Amino acid sequence: MPDRRADLLAVGLRLFSTRPFDELSMDQLAAEAGVAKGLLYYYFGSKRGFYVAAVRAAAAELRTQWDADPELPPGQRLRDGLDAYLRHAETRAEGYRALIAGGIGTDAEVRALLAEERALVVQRIVEALGLDAPPPALRIALQGWLSFMEGATLDWLDAGGLPREALRELLLGTLGGALAAAQSADPGSPVLSFGP
Repeated sequence: MPDRRADLLAVGLRLFSTRPFDELSMDQLAAEAGVAKGLLYYYFGSKRGFYVAAVRAAAAELRTQWDADPELPPGQRLRDGLDAYLRHAETRAEGYRALIAGGIGTDAEVRALLAEERALVVQRIVEALGLDAPPPALRIALQGWLSFMEGATLDWLDAGGLPREALRELLLGTLGGALAAAQSADPGSPVLSFGP
């Protein structure tokens, strides 16, 4: 019954991304899913288990969006990866919100899932820059940029106002600013450039 579980996860993503975790009961979740509460317990064990499974599913979907064609130049791979990321956020808004801003953010397992996704984005950028590992100033600048990217994407999903391509260019521009700031803060760092 993998389809049944996937259907339940889709309902969970929708609900957990639009309503606070604490305001949802297993009875409400089951009613929204059109199933007996026991089925949710069977698949997920608890409300927290259901939430973590939904966040894990959202993270797995998002992770695949950064896998770009390795034959492309690094800057183009990064541009394509960011475009795919935004397209995914747009078409899977509930899952994106559940992963980035939803529910029980103090939960250690949920924090670990989000940290894995952020580490993947940083790694893609570091690879695009031709580095093995980011020096401290670059690492800190990239962590700040990730927060900006996530906040900007959430705002875009909620309020719109820009085509996806324009948001991608805005994010790439701010990434360029973060890279320049890292170079300025740590003149001993390698000269960083970003572009297609």
